[in-house]
Amino acid sequence: MTLRVLHVIGGLELGGAETLLYRLATRTSSSFEHEVICLGPRDWYSARLEEEGVPVWHLGMTSPISSVKAARGLARLIRQRRPDVIQSWMYFANVLSSVFSRGTPVVWGIHGSTLEHLGAPSHFLARAGGLGSRWLSDFVINCSERSARIHGKLGYDRVPNQVVPNGYDPDAFRIDDESRTATRRALGIQPHEFVAGSISRWHSEKDIPNLLRGLALAAGQGVQFRCLLIGRGLDHENEDLAQLIRRNGCEREVELLGLRSDVGELARALDLHLSSSSAEAFPNVVAETMLSGTPNVVTDVGDSAFIVGKTGWVVPAQDPERMAEGISGAYREWSQCNDRWQQRRVEARRRIVERFTFDRMIHAYEEVWKLVIATR
Repeated sequence: MTLRVLHVIGGLELGGAETLLYRLATRTSSSFEHEVICLGPRDWYSARLEEEGVPVWHLGMTSPISSVKAARGLARLIRQRRPDVIQSWMYFANVLSSVFSRGTPVVWGIHGSTLEHLGAPSHFLARAGGLGSRWLSDFVINCSERSARIHGKLGYDRVPNQVVPNGYDPDAFRIDDESRTATRRALGIQPHEFVAGSISRWHSEKDIPNLLRGLALAAGQGVQFRCLLIGRGLDHENEDLAQLIRRNGCEREVELLGLRSDVGELARALDLHLSSSSAEAFPNVVAETMLSGTPNVVTDVGDSAFIVGKTGWVVPAQDPERMAEGISGAYREWSQCNDRWQQRRVEARRRIVERFTFDRMIHAYEEVWKLVIATR
């Protein structure tokens, strides 16, 4: 018997929850068939899902007015597709899916570890979801322990729930010195250069301003580096970012690459990855760069410190001085203790391979879907 899973999500941009949806929809066992309803317009993962044979409907929500039309479209599609279970992603999709579920069990996906950076509508829906969880949701999946604690206080623990850490395919991100050399050569990076980077996006939660301050401080401490900023909005068209770079005097050190599709190759090309977020849940990019043999300096938000363990450097959020200390410490080890640095690269990959397996994550989601279907 094949079970039909209908995923409902606000958008399909290149983000953590969106990446997880893509992996689940394209890699779970043959016992499940997946379809996706995207409340917004087409984006990064739309074509990629379709290329893998996953049907995707886009409802074109871009404003409060269009959200009414999107809600009607969602109700119609749920009625037409008749799924066995709905897997929803994040607050708006969670509540909306439950309202129009027509008796279909709904599993909520929670992928945030703070409410501080949410806009007013999302903040309201986050709290409303907690108050109404026992009537709206059949099961809640949190991607991190910190997320579970925070949302438990809002009432999300009134229904069955589980923490399912993100899992990763060790073959998709790996240590490959030949590929690393080729990518660095294509970017004009010399073999002796120390290259840091941040695979992120232009968003307040990613705290790029404090990252730039930390980079400026590290340069002032004698660290010789080149830093690549990779992701949506981290490009030359972003005048606000360009002004920040000039203000911090980082024009020589910082290079903007923008949104790229070759993230796996770029992750290997870095010597050090920097995660400067002021809010996270379970950041995929930290684990993916570690799988690539790239150590991390991360801010202590969400489960970042748990992911890194002792393989990298953990610093307080919104603290450029401590970020600079982390970068300087990594640079000293890279430049002075090559054997220790190479061992750190191996240990970073091993930690993800052993603790955050892709198969374990898929199995956990599949067992939850089976459970809620059987219970209904």
